[in-house]
Amino acid sequence: MKYLIIILTFISFTINKPILTVAEIEYLESKREDSINISWQGEYYLFRTISNSKYSKKKVVRSISNVEQGDIDFNPKNSKTEILYKDYTKNEMYSKDLIGFKLFTIKDSINIINWEIKNKKKEILGYTCTLAESSFRGRIYQVWFTTQLIAGGPWKLDGLPGMILKADSKDGYCSFEATKIKISKQEDNTIDTTNPYLQEKKFYSWTEFKKKYKEKAIKMSKYNPGSSIIMVAPRLRRERYIEKKDTDYLFESDLKKSID
Repeated sequence: MKYLIIILTFISFTINKPILTVAEIEYLESKREDSINISWQGEYYLFRTISNSKYSKKKVVRSISNVEQGDIDFNPKNSKTEILYKDYTKNEMYSKDLIGFKLFTIKDSINIINWEIKNKKKEILGYTCTLAESSFRGRIYQVWFTTQLIAGGPWKLDGLPGMILKADSKDGYCSFEATKIKISKQEDNTIDTTNPYLQEKKFYSWTEFKKKYKEKAIKMSKYNPGSSIIMVAPRLRRERYIEKKDTDYLFESDLKKSID
């Protein structure tokens, strides 16, 4: 009888293993920086389970003015530099960003964007999508999301009741578009959903990161190496680091050379 109980318990455990819905989506991201005449495209990968997602850069195709176009395999030494990790059970998002040549880990909320859902529809890769729009850290984004897939999205664009399959900043600076979607059912214990940032010693909020960025930007702008080189940290890239009317950062003539 003892052995029968053990066998039945094992069978029950095996049968009741949690099965997760997994969405694997490949995106094409495009970005341009007119001031320095650089544009590039990258293939990105989003792995989204019920509990979390990982978003990582796989390959970059870079096109630079007067430089021949080519493929570049992008393999950073620190793999976390190319992973944006979202934990949907805790509503937490982790990423890295540079100040000078030093990486900082930023901890955000997933629901940081207040979307306005529009009454417009279109089909992307066989999925019916709805238009939504919002302003986020210096840029206005228009996105198309589908409620036919689990909620999520590329980069920090998230917080809608479905998966974002296409996103564009209205000024044309950057865009994302899904090129391939794979939906599968997998056993929970076969998927590594470990947060790669859990061992970090220090997390910065977006406000703390912006403060450190501005301090470094002011310091760089005052540095004079005895040459005509001017060091300028831009106020705005994909996100706004220094507010437009912030008078603490006075090098407006130099900033015209940046993308702001």
